[in-house]
Amino acid sequence: MLTTNEQRILALLEQDPFLSQQEIADHLGLNRSTVAGLISNLMTKKYLLGRAYVLNHATEVICIGGMNMDRKYVLGDNWQPKTSNPVMASMSVGGVARNIAENLGRLGRAVSLLSVAGRDHDYDWIRTQTESYVNLQQVTQLEGQTTSSYTAILDSQGDMQLGLADMAICDQMTPDWLYRHRSWLAQARLLVVDLNLPLETVTATIELARQQEQELVVIPVSSPKMTHLPQDLTGVTWLVVNQDESEAYFGCQVASEEDVTALAEKWLSRGLENVLMTRGSQASYYANQSGERQYIQPPRVEKVVDVTGAGDSFSAGLIHGLLEGKSAIEAIAYGLTNAYHTIQTDATVRVDLSAQLLEQNYQQLKEKGAI
Repeated sequence: MLTTNEQRILALLEQDPFLSQQEIADHLGLNRSTVAGLISNLMTKKYLLGRAYVLNHATEVICIGGMNMDRKYVLGDNWQPKTSNPVMASMSVGGVARNIAENLGRLGRAVSLLSVAGRDHDYDWIRTQTESYVNLQQVTQLEGQTTSSYTAILDSQGDMQLGLADMAICDQMTPDWLYRHRSWLAQARLLVVDLNLPLETVTATIELARQQEQELVVIPVSSPKMTHLPQDLTGVTWLVVNQDESEAYFGCQVASEEDVTALAEKWLSRGLENVLMTRGSQASYYANQSGERQYIQPPRVEKVVDVTGAGDSFSAGLIHGLLEGKSAIEAIAYGLTNAYHTIQTDATVRVDLSAQLLEQNYQQLKEKGAI
């Protein structure tokens, strides 16, 4: 708890972090030695981060994982190998952790991204598109490495002809790299990790969250990357996973609704607290360690424009709901609301997103009985 004088000092430094101790003393009618003691206390309590009295605005959420540059080339005609082909080119920023972080930033959450990048133009572009919503100060730029990128070549009907993924830099997100940020990570209310991290680093993140008694949300990236998820998930608060990823992890196939519920039980047996298994337009299945089990039907979308941002927008809406103190089922409904509106745009993260708009969207769908 802060004393009255400590609160008064913080209020002054909010306005001018370069005030000297004597100037603070003059403003508050205190002795300079008293102010020096109070500032020392604020640093000990981690409300100040050294000179020039940088205020530590506690980060609510830290997203740990991938960010990348996405490039798309649409062929104007049939692909002719070994020669030049006319295309329509576009690029956008992506990465599961980055996308979730931008969603949360647009929703007004204090969010930071912990990731790695090269010293290149791709990261400069990612930073330009992201830094208005996400704190990127802890992104590690590595010499001699290239920022993650994904390139897709599509035919004129939109079907992929070739996909090129350069994700080698993600291997640099080692447990040692993670531990160097341990004290900073401990300040967050909630951690989000995606499976672009190597298995050893995901394991270390779960262990840190368990030791620091922090909420941890794990978001898989794809079925092949389920090998990055350890067997012991004790310490994971939420796992948001789709059916294909679940099948890949357990090496089984879902043939009936009984298989769906059985998969959820398998997840809970690994020690995590809550699991939500999404299934596209089919009903998702939620289960937790308290015995709650429920199917949840996504709202029907009349016209889907682009599903690229569906999963990340859902996860961000869910996390936002949890941070707002909503129940698990209500938080899932916020996730469904955000995904419902995102896939009706061509944006991975919808540009008009805000906490007020999401609340309006949620209430509208609720009134219609869609969620």
